[in-house]
Amino acid sequence: MTHSYIPYLDLKPLNDRFKKQDLAVFEQIHDSGRFIGGDWVKGFEDRFAEYCEASYCIGTGNGLDALTIILKSEVALGNLPKDAKILVPAHTYIATFLSIIHAGLKPIPIDVEELILTASVLEKTTISYDAIVVVDIYGKLVEDEVYAFAKANNINIYCDTAQSHGATNNSGIKSGNIARASAFSFYPTKNLGAIGDAGAITTNVLELANMCRKIANYGRESRFLNDVLGVNSRLDPLQAGFLMNRLPLLDSDNDRRNEIANSYYKNLKNEKVRLLDTDFLSNNAMHVFPVYVENRRVF
Repeated sequence: MTHSYIPYLDLKPLNDRFKKQDLAVFEQIHDSGRFIGGDWVKGFEDRFAEYCEASYCIGTGNGLDALTIILKSEVALGNLPKDAKILVPAHTYIATFLSIIHAGLKPIPIDVEELILTASVLEKTTISYDAIVVVDIYGKLVEDEVYAFAKANNINIYCDTAQSHGATNNSGIKSGNIARASAFSFYPTKNLGAIGDAGAITTNVLELANMCRKIANYGRESRFLNDVLGVNSRLDPLQAGFLMNRLPLLDSDNDRRNEIANSYYKNLKNEKVRLLDTDFLSNNAMHVFPVYVENRRVF
């Protein structure tokens, strides 16, 4: 008996849509002689901030660096203690934990009820912590009540938005404009993917945006003044150009993902497979469609 399968994510046809535009970007940057920073990076940062309806966007080398730099910046600004305990959902990719550790802070894992961190879990926890990093896992936005809980308790909340590009909450606020600061990854498999590693930070806090940009660029205040301990994590202009080509199609691509997800709910009938509650469909960029499989995992 033979089995056919659909590839998890075939990047070639997705990227073929932009081949001519990408080659044009490469030629322009190649001929410009400007290979770090410049108009392409600023153009994408401005465009992505506008898309997320956030005030500021800072390009970084990848999503892990984006979240690390946010936390480092908050320590540098005195908004987090140097030994801060950061509450983080146990159900996430390792990068979320690594960002906290690389920032010199202590991750405090907390189990989730099924998929994402909820206000009910936060209300029941007796663990002490200084801030929260939430995760929009699989593209599903963390519920509004989590942010309300953090606000009511005067707790800073940051978001790992590596999988939720373009999702909106119940109030129509976009991913990247909900937490105090958000960290995006543009890894090639993301809903908005580059042709290599890339990331970004979005925030509405000017002081935080300035510190994130400084730390991402060696801690530089000016060319010869480095007054904080920085790193080298800058968005490459080539990747900025490639992302600029793809951003106009993000919403329609997300719509198609949601169409497919709805089709799965209507047509996937298998006693060995359990789907999440249909609430999973709301406020979701549908980066991944997860299922529970009885007794074993099927690849």
